[in-house]
Amino acid sequence: MNGKQINRIQTVQFAQLSEGAKSPGTGKELNTIEDVNLQLIVELGKTNMKVRDILRIKPGVIISVDKLAGEHVDVVINGSSVAEAEVVVVDEKFAIRITDIVSKQEREERMND
Repeated sequence: MNGKQINRIQTVQFAQLSEGAKSPGTGKELNTIEDVNLQLIVELGKTNMKVRDILRIKPGVIISVDKLAGEHVDVVINGSSVAEAEVVVVDEKFAIRITDIVSKQEREERMND
């Protein structure tokens, strides 16, 4: 054959899939990640400050942010805004009530800003 290798093409036969067939692991994917910890942040607002202003912060100092009182707050998971919420008080502790879930399209648009 003068040192050349000849590749032969062969047909492949697959077994028939039954009507109830599932791919391996189907139905258990969520169970395997339910205990994964994620960082959830409720973002009350943002502001930009100079280092000298940050160094002057003491108890009682008021820092203005870009949100108004009563305005919805952002719920951020692992750096991505996923929902909007309102701040509520439950048993004398602050909590949030989810009011809107951010769509996948909105999340992508916010990441591009």
